[in-house]
This record gives sequence, C-alpha cells and structure tokens, in this order.
Amino acid sequence: MTSKNHSRRVGFTLVELLVVIAIIGILIGMLLPAVQMVRESARRVTCTNNMKQLGLAIQNYEGIKEQIPPARARDGFLTWPVYLMPYLELQNLHDRLELDRPYVDQDPEILKIGMAMMTCPSRRSGTNISLSEANGDPVGAVGDYAGNAGTSEFFPYDDWANFDVPVDGVINSGYAKFNPIQGGRLMRGEKSRYKFRDVSDGLSSTIFLGEKAVNDQYQQQPGGWGDGCIYNGNEPGTFMRLGGYGFLLASTSHFGAPGPGAIPIFGSSHNQVVNFVFGDGHVANLSISTDEETLRRLCSRKDGMVVEVD
Repeated sequence: MTSKNHSRRVGFTLVELLVVIAIIGILIGMLLPAVQMVRESARRVTCTNNMKQLGLAIQNYEGIKEQIPPARARDGFLTWPVYLMPYLELQNLHDRLELDRPYVDQDPEILKIGMAMMTCPSRRSGTNISLSEANGDPVGAVGDYAGNAGTSEFFPYDDWANFDVPVDGVINSGYAKFNPIQGGRLMRGEKSRYKFRDVSDGLSSTIFLGEKAVNDQYQQQPGGWGDGCIYNGNEPGTFMRLGGYGFLLASTSHFGAPGPGAIPIFGSSHNQVVNFVFGDGHVANLSISTDEETLRRLCSRKDGMVVEVD
C-alpha cells in the first residue's frame, strides 16, 4: 500500500495583497498630516528663535549706539539687517560692506551672502537671491522679516518710507537732515529717529519686527512684490511693513497685486499665525484674524492705546 504526500501551497492571494496595500495606504494617509504638523512645528520654533536673535540684537544695538536702528539712513543706502550684523556674530560680513556707500556701489558677490536668521524655513530654505532689483541694481540675498514702519495712516504719498515726514512707526527711514550725503557718501554713519524712550506706548506693547507677507508665486521679486534684496535701501517694501486699517495680516501666500501698488503688510507662511518681536525682545504670534484696531495700536509707538500681548 502506497501513501502520497500532498503539499499545501502557502502564500497570499491577489485579493489579500490588495487589502494589505490598501491598509498600508490608509495608515500612511493618516500619518502624513501628523508628520507635516511636526515638521511645521519645528519650522515655527526655528522662526521664533530667529526673531529672538534679532530682538536681542536690537537691544544690544540700542544699548551701544543709543538709538533704535533706522530702516535705512537715506534712499539707496544699506538697511537695518546690515546694521545689526555685528550683534548677530556676523562682524566679518559687516566689515565687507561699506556703510557709507549706496547699495549699488557694494561688492555684488557680498550682497549675495544671506543671513540665516533672516530666513523663515516655512517659506524657503537656504539663501535665496533676488531675481532682479530696482533700477538695475545688483541682485542680493532676500529675507522674511521686516521692520515696523508704523500704521496705514501714513501710507498715502509714501510718507511711511520718506525722510522728512514724522510717522508713528519704530523702524523708519532716518531723517535726511541727520544723515547728510557728500560726494555720494554718508557722512556721519546711520542716524536713527528714535531711542527706546521715544516708544511711549511701552516696549512690550510695540511691534519692532514682524514676518512679511510674500506671494509664493512671486518670491524673490522686488518692487510691488516686496521680496527683493534685504540690503537694498531702494526697495522699502522688502524691509519695512505697516499695520492697521486696511492693512490686515495675511497667512495666504497669494496676496497683493503686481507692480508698485501692492500693499506692504505683515504676514507669514505659517498656519493662521504671524510671528512678531516686540521692543523688549519678546516674541509673540498673532492670529491671522487679529482685528485692524488691535494691529494699529501695536504698530503705533505713541498712540497711548496700549495692548498687552503674551
């Protein structure tokens, strides 16, 4: 009598494989949002730390220079990020720029060197270079933080960026009379309008710097898009912004219109919040839904309407 060994086939059917693949796909779909949230949280922490460094640099600058850094001393000259370089461990880069000469006269290769703490990782990574500049100026490194030039009350006629009109901001253009030019050179170094004592609403209640709104479709484009080189004093919208009536915060990356008519507002690439550094050095994030009146009070250094922000 003979016996037969019957072998049994071991494996998955096609249906079983498809079910497993479907389950894996569902799990990945559930996991990805969580991973993205963790990554964005890390990017926001980096952004906050950048702004803390900038806030501390302003504190040190004012302590030594006895003035708040101006947005720019005169039209076409260098800007506040350059003035803060020595207080951000960037003395070597600072020394390679000539502060008494206009932006257009600087070494074009030096202008392309970025400042890591001026970049928000939620918007871009590494150093980005502008695609063009006004008047055919050399291209240079872009950045994501702008000085508080005040409220929208002074937007008409470009008063917010001028050199002889009293305004209510903090990081404004210097007065022309305090920053004389001779032979194309700035004669006395950068002279600001304000000291800490001129912020009568209180340092803890007044915005000094904030994230700037940039249309993602037009990154690294200057002029009306406001994303030119952060060192170029010919492009006030790249390093100065306003807040108040008609100038709300923007979390969307598609704000603005092409050309010089774009509104220089604060905003971010974060989800529903914008980071700001205040005069006492603390950093706070404001909801994208912050109302016009609150934002106006925070952007004015002297309206007597104090708003406490944690």
